[in-house]
Amino acid sequence: MRGKKYRHWQALSTDSPADYQHLSETIAGNRQFATVERLHYGDHGLNAAITSIEQAIIDNKRIALYADYDVDGTMSCISWIWFLRAIGYSNFTHYIPCRFKEGYGVNLDAVKYLINKCQAQLIITMDTGITANSEAAYCAERGVEFICTDHHLIRADDMPDCIILNPKQHPDVMYQELCGAGITFVLLRALARKFKVAPQLWTDILALTGMATICDMVPLNGVNHKLAKLGISALTRSQRPVLRELIASIRKDDNIDESDVGFSLGPRINAVGRLDHADAIVEAFTNDNPAPLISYMDKCNLQRKDIQRQIVEQARQIAQQENNPALLFIGGNFHPGVLGVAASRIADEFWCPTFLYNNEDQLYRGSARSIANFDLSLAMSAVGHLFDKFGGHRAAAGFSFNRDRTKELKASLSDYAETIRAQTPDIWQSKISYDCHLRRELCTLKLLDKLDEMKPFGLGFSEPKFVVSGKVIDTKFYNNRLNNQPAHTAVTFDMDNNRPLRIMFFNEVHHELTEIEKASFIVTAQRNNFRNVTSLDFIGKDFSTQ
Repeated sequence: MRGKKYRHWQALSTDSPADYQHLSETIAGNRQFATVERLHYGDHGLNAAITSIEQAIIDNKRIALYADYDVDGTMSCISWIWFLRAIGYSNFTHYIPCRFKEGYGVNLDAVKYLINKCQAQLIITMDTGITANSEAAYCAERGVEFICTDHHLIRADDMPDCIILNPKQHPDVMYQELCGAGITFVLLRALARKFKVAPQLWTDILALTGMATICDMVPLNGVNHKLAKLGISALTRSQRPVLRELIASIRKDDNIDESDVGFSLGPRINAVGRLDHADAIVEAFTNDNPAPLISYMDKCNLQRKDIQRQIVEQARQIAQQENNPALLFIGGNFHPGVLGVAASRIADEFWCPTFLYNNEDQLYRGSARSIANFDLSLAMSAVGHLFDKFGGHRAAAGFSFNRDRTKELKASLSDYAETIRAQTPDIWQSKISYDCHLRRELCTLKLLDKLDEMKPFGLGFSEPKFVVSGKVIDTKFYNNRLNNQPAHTAVTFDMDNNRPLRIMFFNEVHHELTEIEKASFIVTAQRNNFRNVTSLDFIGKDFSTQ
């Protein structure tokens, strides 16, 4: 079957379960998920880092914490600060680079500042540093220890000469997918064998780790799924004021799940670093009065949404002029802080890897987002000599390059993508998978209870999607509050001429649904609480009239 948005609808199972137990088994079987009962990282680089950090603390050395500016980096940095304060250690400083002036990764000027101005004797990176060769070399020349804790792709022939703690070096593939805050959590837990702290600290740090694991979009394999699940539970139990106020800013209760973290908390935290300086996040999480910054988060997030909408529209117009591209490489007067989320929208809409960059200065900076089974890190490595800096994952990356290399870089990346497309053309066929057809008798609140037992969902352990079919009774549109234009579509449909259900398409306007009688929809299930009444709603992902 072909939908409006996706060319192919792929059934993960041909079953149409008759009861909830069968449905649960079908969903679990579709994911081939392996549970992990107990997390145990082992050594694998830990001992060298622990030995060095323990000695630095014993010797009262000046420690500099250098973290990336996204949720993963800032939560890692905050975890370190909470830990050091808990053991009574105060001889440290932290550094978050400016997204706009310094860009992605560790930079030499910042390292020089930390050594020469802040008297750093040990620099620990978080969620960054695996390509910081010159920075590590400078530290060695000055007699300053440099420890890299990162989770990004390792290039064996291009690594900094220093102590490296990177889960990509772990022999167990499930641990290889830890995010930056995940490996920070592992390291701090190991350090705590020598430096005792109150148990409540681990609840607080685990909450940060769970948020980062979800927001950084690492695969929710057995290890990360357990970390995320424990992290969400910790978030609801933590009594740390900043976490309590964060939850209160988006909900009236403590019923937090991964969607609240991924779509409400994470964007609010990230929005500050996208529009301002992410150091404000660290300050809010480590000071006694976080309320003003939490309010500022909301303000920044609203601005981010408006800027994102404008970038997506401009990029869409340029992309529409391309003729079946294997890769989109688009520059413009784009706000550099919002390029990642905008690139994700364009990549999904045009179903091809998308690079968006700001082209105002001599050094262009941007973000890339991919489609399933196209590895951005391999693509960028193949033409790495043309970048000034680059790094990231299979699905998301950041980069910078000199404006004089624009044409060559676009051509080289496009050639690489064309080669991959010639070998595996199916990657460029837009597709969406669903678990099974959902019977009407299973469309009750008990469905949500069963799905809750499996949470959290995310990359690699996707939220279950179902096909439902029925008669379209009514279609309404809801306006965007900013421009008062139609932005969302609400469909009322009936599967059995008895009990109508509702499907919401957020940020999508489908006028054609007002003109059809029957349709099939791919949906996810959601609990709707309105005026103290709980009901089942569906979120629309695509529809077909075939």
